[in-house]
Amino acid sequence: METVEYEGVLSSYDISKLPISVTTTDVNLTGSWKFFRPFLKEKLSPCTMACPSNINISKYIISLVKGNLREALDILRNENPFPAVCGRVCPHFCQFDCNRSFLDEPVAIKEIEKFLGDYGLDIPFKFNAKNSGKKVAIVGSGPSGMTAAYFLRKYGVDVTIFEKEDSLGGMLRYGIPEYRLPKTILDKELKNIIDTGVTVQTSSDIDPAKAEALLGDYDAVFVATGLWNSKIPDNFTIDNKFLFKGVDFLKNINRDHTLFSNQKIAVIGGGNVAIDISRTLKRLKCEPTIIYRRTLSEMPAFEDEVNDAIEEKIQIIENSVIDSYSISENRVTVSLSKVEKIIEKEVIKSTEKTNLEFDKIIFAIGQDSEYFFHESDSIFIGGDLALGPSTVTESIASGKRGAFKILNYLKITDKDISDNFFRAANDYQNKDIVSFDKINTFYFEKKGKIELEKLSLNKRLSSFQEIYKIHSLEDIVAEAKRCFNCGLCNKCGTCWFCCPDVSVEYSKENDENINFDYDHCKGCSVCSSECPRGVIEMEEDK
Repeated sequence: METVEYEGVLSSYDISKLPISVTTTDVNLTGSWKFFRPFLKEKLSPCTMACPSNINISKYIISLVKGNLREALDILRNENPFPAVCGRVCPHFCQFDCNRSFLDEPVAIKEIEKFLGDYGLDIPFKFNAKNSGKKVAIVGSGPSGMTAAYFLRKYGVDVTIFEKEDSLGGMLRYGIPEYRLPKTILDKELKNIIDTGVTVQTSSDIDPAKAEALLGDYDAVFVATGLWNSKIPDNFTIDNKFLFKGVDFLKNINRDHTLFSNQKIAVIGGGNVAIDISRTLKRLKCEPTIIYRRTLSEMPAFEDEVNDAIEEKIQIIENSVIDSYSISENRVTVSLSKVEKIIEKEVIKSTEKTNLEFDKIIFAIGQDSEYFFHESDSIFIGGDLALGPSTVTESIASGKRGAFKILNYLKITDKDISDNFFRAANDYQNKDIVSFDKINTFYFEKKGKIELEKLSLNKRLSSFQEIYKIHSLEDIVAEAKRCFNCGLCNKCGTCWFCCPDVSVEYSKENDENINFDYDHCKGCSVCSSECPRGVIEMEEDK
């Protein structure tokens, strides 16, 4: 600092002898005054933790908003090889835990995932792994088996899939109606996995003895055959003329839509299989009636599927069970009792009976496996076979988990990966989850989520065309911008703008993280309190 002489100062006071800075104030290391200092700490979003596969949703949405569609797709497919499928059939647990729902409505992650999945249908997976010299057999080509194949191939494992049916897909192909999952979409995602170098043997029914025998040619076996055997009440006998198993019915109808038409059919059960069967029958010009022992609100089927069934005018008889049935003149007469209450597994029924006539009865009250497989050191079990009846996304996560168990068993990975490997592999256990109170909502305008467009009811019931329309890129990006990006820095620049000491180093043009100039930062914590996403924290300055 030095004094300078002034000539012609616009002041009535003599300020010529005042200290005036003629050099940069950078030389004043005011950071030495602070007791606390800011640091960037990325955290986990609730949606990521709610996803069975722990997909980093915030991360791929940031890439999407920036216009990097391929990067967003790669982040998504790195954890889930079926984004187009999941975008259609996953219940999206992530949306239930979305922090945005506390402000207005959750982000429509399902629509974003579906868009990115469709964008990637004709884009092959880009990994080229070095051959590990190991061979693994996979029994079953449903979501779990195919996911396991994908992750094993990423690490250079030679994979052969054995499938009982003549086409791949398992429950995705034969259990989910086409109005929910078009087969063209499924075929493309299956092809992308197969094209990584997977060998396929269809029409191969592998029982437990044959699975054991596979170990003569393979280093490990992953069994994910699903649950294809429907449960039936003790007092009923399946004849495939009047009485049918639910899963068998779906399998046959998915092969041939002309098998049933213009019939009155009772569907017993309240889960997703019962809803899928009933809505399929409606499209075949049949008159389905769901009979369920509990109330409508207690149905385990997905809420939106139940609502669609009601919208499609499918009759649902609640709190009722079939006591007995008789067959005469090509009709089935059932005797119904009202359920007064259910104590654990015991059903307390009313003495009042109601008789109804149907052409057929289809049972969808639960599923079992066709074979019992014993897990051993070299035989691994996944999917519904391990979990029980589950969602597609849970089966995908199970296949992913199974693949990493096998990689660990084959000593291909350099770290021990536990059942909870997603969080272990990504150091998730050391990260905090961002709760809504950590979000600075001042920076977010209230705005409802994207509107879902459906086919009209008439068009919906006249074909198996997909119900929900695909959104445009413009609409999807607008929806993605609603995401808080909880726990991740998206370089919004708020900290830079608000810092009174100009101590935040930030450039929107490159991908480097923000940095703090601790020589001049006074530890005021304005950056931390203003951060919209809760990723800047304060620590003691030592």
